[in-house]
Amino acid sequence: MREIGIINGENYSSTIYEDDHGRVYFTADADIDADGANGQNGAPAAYMEDDSGSEFLANGGMKRVGGKVICAHSWARSIVILGADNEPRVFPGGIIASTTWYRHRHLALNDPAAYVDAETVAYIVVPPLIVQETRGIVRGCAARVSWNGKSVDCVVADRGPSNRIGELSIAAARALGIPQSPRHGGLERAEVFYELWPGTPAPGYELQRS
Repeated sequence: MREIGIINGENYSSTIYEDDHGRVYFTADADIDADGANGQNGAPAAYMEDDSGSEFLANGGMKRVGGKVICAHSWARSIVILGADNEPRVFPGGIIASTTWYRHRHLALNDPAAYVDAETVAYIVVPPLIVQETRGIVRGCAARVSWNGKSVDCVVADRGPSNRIGELSIAAARALGIPQSPRHGGLERAEVFYELWPGTPAPGYELQRS
């Protein structure tokens, strides 16, 4: 076993370990990620033009100005599909499509269905440290989250900022009984156990190096 590193954030420290078989694991809180929820499976979308989606536009770095949604922060442009004006593109039904690190590569970059649906797919989010320091490919690999006697198998589908750890999709939270709302849900205490197996693809997914 080796220690990969420690991430300090959100009032706690999480130590990331890798065992002799390549399994990576850590204990953290549970923030809810809504990215990739674009209504592609008949479920609610994360971001809506009128801010009625499962997630606040503000949490995606966006805001409404004069009835139009724009990027309030430059980083928002990396997580939503943009229109010709370099602002969030509005799809039919008022959906603003968000992206995930993992993309179904047979679909176009600007296709909302190309991304992993947080509403219907159990996935976890990892910080760059794990991607950089583990031996196997992380994007698309198998994962598992456990809490309060329950476990759910997942895929690693998104990558978060360097100073945060402990994030899972709406569907993963729902399966564990964790409050699933991206707006008001999740768990603040570091009591959720995360595991992932870099180099081993999750069922139905491929490992993506780049």
